[in-house]
Amino acid sequence: MRVIALAKFTLKSYLQEKVLLVVMIFSAMLMLSSYVLSPLAVGAQQKIVVDIGLAAISIFAVVLIVLLGAGSFHLEKERGILRALLAKPISRVEFVLGKYCGTVAMVSIVVVLMASVHMLVVTLSGAEVTDNMVSAVYLTVLEGAVVTALLTLFSSFSSPILGSFFTISCVVAGHFSSDLLTFAERMGGTMPKIVATGAYFVLPNLELLNVRSEAVHGLALPSGFVLAVTGYAVAYAAVVLYLATLVFRAKEVN
Repeated sequence: MRVIALAKFTLKSYLQEKVLLVVMIFSAMLMLSSYVLSPLAVGAQQKIVVDIGLAAISIFAVVLIVLLGAGSFHLEKERGILRALLAKPISRVEFVLGKYCGTVAMVSIVVVLMASVHMLVVTLSGAEVTDNMVSAVYLTVLEGAVVTALLTLFSSFSSPILGSFFTISCVVAGHFSSDLLTFAERMGGTMPKIVATGAYFVLPNLELLNVRSEAVHGLALPSGFVLAVTGYAVAYAAVVLYLATLVFRAKEVN
């Protein structure tokens, strides 16, 4: 119950931030612009609308997590909220989980709202909303959950700037993590291969959560793919959160 209460408190504090409204407006404008500009690409209008819209949802979800989540922990620490909360019968594990759940809830709400705008734009363009588009939105929510877990870990021991940098670096590297195996195979020495292979398994494989190409071109997803990817995302986020709780429990809170 305390985790739920903290999650609600976190969600409420996020909803009061003006940056949330700015991101929503900007993302809606970007998706609507794809509908306006799509006639310039004759024969590919509908694909452009779907592609730009899904990309915008994914990008702005990550941006929102970094903008709001990175400074949240330190802001509460400066205001004395963190110390007051930990003085109550609330464990540090519950605090981390509450913050995480509240952030994921906020991101999920924003993604659903952006997806609703996107689906409207797709319908206006004359295209059909497909199951792959819905799957792409769902996997974007999962990506947000993984990114939030990473940000929670980095925020537990670093400054907002460093936490943001580490998180964005992991997101970028996570979308190209499969290339690390190719890189490892081409490396001449043993140690570079070990490092590249280790980085592949440590970094989140976020490209697994990207089915934008399938949604744009109407390609069928493998049977059980969404379920398997869901298991991977949940397991990865759980491990990262566990590490975050270990770090936060050992951290001194002034």
